[in-house]
Amino acid sequence: MNRKIRVAMLTNHFGVTGIGSVIMNYSKSLNPLKYDITIIAGRPIANQYIEECRLAGIKIIELPSRHQESLKHYFYLYNALKKGKFDIVHVHGNSSIMSVELTLAKFAGVKKRIAHSHNSTCPNIIIHNFLSPYFNKIYSKALACGLLAGDWIFGKNNFEVLPNGFRTEEFKFSSEKRRLIRKKLRIEDKYVIGHIGRFNHVKNQVYLLQVFEKVATSCKDAALLLVGNGPDFEKVKSLIEVHPYKNRIILYGVSKEPNALYSAMDFFVLPSLHEGLPVVLLEAQISGLPCLVSDTVTREMDFGNISWASIEADPKIWSEKILEIKDKVNIDRESYYEKNREQILEYDISNNVKQLERIYQDFF
Repeated sequence: MNRKIRVAMLTNHFGVTGIGSVIMNYSKSLNPLKYDITIIAGRPIANQYIEECRLAGIKIIELPSRHQESLKHYFYLYNALKKGKFDIVHVHGNSSIMSVELTLAKFAGVKKRIAHSHNSTCPNIIIHNFLSPYFNKIYSKALACGLLAGDWIFGKNNFEVLPNGFRTEEFKFSSEKRRLIRKKLRIEDKYVIGHIGRFNHVKNQVYLLQVFEKVATSCKDAALLLVGNGPDFEKVKSLIEVHPYKNRIILYGVSKEPNALYSAMDFFVLPSLHEGLPVVLLEAQISGLPCLVSDTVTREMDFGNISWASIEADPKIWSEKILEIKDKVNIDRESYYEKNREQILEYDISNNVKQLERIYQDFF
């Protein structure tokens, strides 16, 4: 092709966590001399990404919210796809409901359509099951962030695993960043249990607050650092206000420097109800953090410092595991990146973007 390949990245939610961060990482890393990228998403779009896209020369089309104005959302989406004359539509999601976007792309004349799975289940199982037979006929290429996410949505159909790539070196442990953040938050002498993620039912922050209550009862120097935003933010905030250890909980909000926050933590917890291949878990491990993760999360990216617990277990079980790991595990965080470099680089954007460019080029 003698011109740039026009690619539309589609997602329902373009926030600073999860799928949004993956789309942003790939969009910024694709060769701008070969690819013309447009991100199309429903409101609201994170202000941070709007600025990053502007600086990187990536176009954004903001649609009405799919949840609040579904018909309007899809009407504007079809018009955007028709007007954009895209060569490839790359749809990111977690269920066969992606069929709607893929069908609109087909009607808009886009022949190359990618379905990209980012999770291992979805909240709308009935609709997902109903659409699945049609879904598997409407995409041109199937991608998944991991084996679990691929098996869930594509089943026996062929799919290719494209890991959630990011700039891994940015998440190396930094003693200086640790010192500065802990001083800023006044937690210099605390054992900091951290969590980063979108505040919603799936990420299960409410359960984490219950776990922390048990930990804090036994560990007088324990503190909890919660980072992120989302639909459950106010609910979590209200629960913190009546929490018996509210003075030891920091509700940080969204951060532009999560790498520094990982360095400030001593432990990372991810009690998700389900996940595909969570980028935050990769980031936390790269920083050398011991992690406790729900057994519903894929084990594909365990670098050796993850422990697992049943999400059905009493919060006391989780707290006991955290305290046990605290006393027994001693990770050399300063040298962790170099010692695990080969495994870590499997998720580095410099490698993964080459795979994505090859996938795009194979269409032509």
